[in-house]
Order: sequence, then structure tokens, then C-alpha cells
Amino acid sequence: MSIKYTQDKAASAEILRLILQKMAGHPAAFNPPTYAVWYEFLAGINPQLTEAMNKLLGDKGLLTTEMAQHFFDLYISEGNPQAQAAFRQNMQKLLDNLATFAESTGSETDRFSAGLQKYGETLNKGVDAPSLKNLVGEIMQDTQSMRSSVESLQGKLYESKEEVEKLQHELQNARNEALSDPMTGVFNRRGFDAQMKKLVANPDLKDKRVCFMMLDIDFFKKVNDTYGHLFGDKVIRGVAAALTARVKGQDSVARMGGEEFAVILPDTPMQGAYALAEQIRQNIANSKIRRSEKQDVVEGITISIGIADCEIGGDWADALSRADEALYVSKTQGRNRTTLYAVAK
Repeated sequence: MSIKYTQDKAASAEILRLILQKMAGHPAAFNPPTYAVWYEFLAGINPQLTEAMNKLLGDKGLLTTEMAQHFFDLYISEGNPQAQAAFRQNMQKLLDNLATFAESTGSETDRFSAGLQKYGETLNKGVDAPSLKNLVGEIMQDTQSMRSSVESLQGKLYESKEEVEKLQHELQNARNEALSDPMTGVFNRRGFDAQMKKLVANPDLKDKRVCFMMLDIDFFKKVNDTYGHLFGDKVIRGVAAALTARVKGQDSVARMGGEEFAVILPDTPMQGAYALAEQIRQNIANSKIRRSEKQDVVEGITISIGIADCEIGGDWADALSRADEALYVSKTQGRNRTTLYAVAK
């Protein structure tokens, strides 16, 4: 299970100081949900919460106790088990309603069938013209009633189809959140594993190879010590954004923990992966990151990269380990460089 709060004692203490400043200016009670909302907002680890808070604060709104609880329930509380339970409950309710409605329609069908049989028996006995006219009127009335019942069932089925699609979408969103790193929005380790299983099961990739790019941020502890942990988190998000901007198709990015990332490159040759890695490395090395509380920018952030590959259905955990070995070579040989495992020994 991925760890949601990765900040150490110094970083969390800095966030606590900021929280106390912010909470003093808002009417929300000093309770755990309010603290959690401010913590995840100021730590920048919850994109959806950040968007909601920025909208509230941007409109010069104040965080009330009720709003803090609402944000906590909506964006922070562990929602995946509850989402699945809610999906099951809502589906059961939907099916129960459909069953009741179908039973009602079934009763109407039985009544209509019995009526037709009765009308048939009456006709076999012979009727005069006035009675026949009345009989036709009754048949038309029953037919219209039956048509209305069928149309109502069709409408109910259409509404139910839309509701099921909505529930499926909500459940899929909950599953996606479980596979994503909350700080960066890329896959977490669980998402990495799920993506690899998906690629292995893809028949179009059978007998193909997959390259793995392992990388981490050089001297990241120094970055934290010099500029603060909040800026360090911003650097992590910047690297994730740079990686995401460069991948395409079935390529994937995952944050494996701390400042370490992995990139999955299916059906990509080693030299192609090396060329992409160099583009990413140079792009990050040439980037500037603005400090949020000041106007100055920070330069000189670099990454080291290691690359290895294997067959798509092979031992990709071993290939990932070899990419990590190549990454270690890059770091021991001066950092800010890319190493292929084939030449890492």
C-alpha cells in the first residue's frame, strides 16, 4: 500500500507552522478534518482538493467548519472501499426498483392477456352490433393501457442504463485514484504494477520488448535543506510534469517513492529509450523553477537515469532492478547523465 504522507518531521513541522497561520484567519473549528484539509492543501499532495480550495480562497471565501468537513469527506477520507460499497448499494437499489417495476408491468401483461382471452370467448358466442362496438372499445382501452405500461418500462430501463453508467464511472474514478500518486497525478507503485499487467495481456505486444527508465533527482536532500520541503515537493511535481509531457501512446510514468520515478516504454528499442531519456534529462537541466513565496527562480535541478529492457512477458521486475543498477552507475559517475544497462557493467 502506498504511503500518502511522505513528509519527514522537518517538512511536517514547516507545514504545521503554515497551517496555524492560515487557520487563524478562517472560522472553521480547529478539529482533525479542518487540519487535514489545510495540511493536504499546503503540502500540495491532493490536486482535487487544491483546485477546490484555490477556487474558495480565490473568491475571497472563508473556510467554515461545514465546508472543511465537506472537503474532508469529498477529497481526503479513504473513499475507495466506501465507493465500492456505495456502488453495490446503489446497484442493489436500482435492481430492486427495476424488479418492482417489471413485476408491475408483468401484472399488467397478465391482465391484458386474460382480457384478450375473455374477449375472444365473448366473440365466439356471437354478439350483436351494439355489443360488438362496446367490445372493440374495451379492447382499444386495454391495448392503450398496455402500451403505456410498456413505454413506461422502456423509459425506466433507459434511466437505469444511464444510472448504471454513472455508477460505473464513479467506481472507475475511485479505482484510478487508488492507482495514482496524490502529489503528482502519475501512477504510484500499485498503478505501475497494474499497467504492466495490462501491457502483458495486450496481444498486440506479444513477443515485443519493453524498456524501463529509472531516474531520480540529484542531490534532492540538498534541495530540501536549502529551499525547504515545500519547494522540494514542487520540484517532484515539476519532474513528473516533464516526464508526462514527453511520453506518448502506451508509455507510462510512475512515482516509485520519494524522488524516484520509473517510465515504461513498451515496444521501444534501447537506443530510442536512450534518446528520449537524454531529451528529458536536458529539458529538466535547462529548466527554472520559481519559488512560490518569492520571485526568485531556482536553476540547476538535474536527474540521473538508468535504462534496461526485457521481453514484454519476461521478468520485468528483474529488468527494473537492472535499470536501477544502471541508475546507480549514472550517480556514481557524476550524476546528470543516462546509462544503459548493457554498458553499465
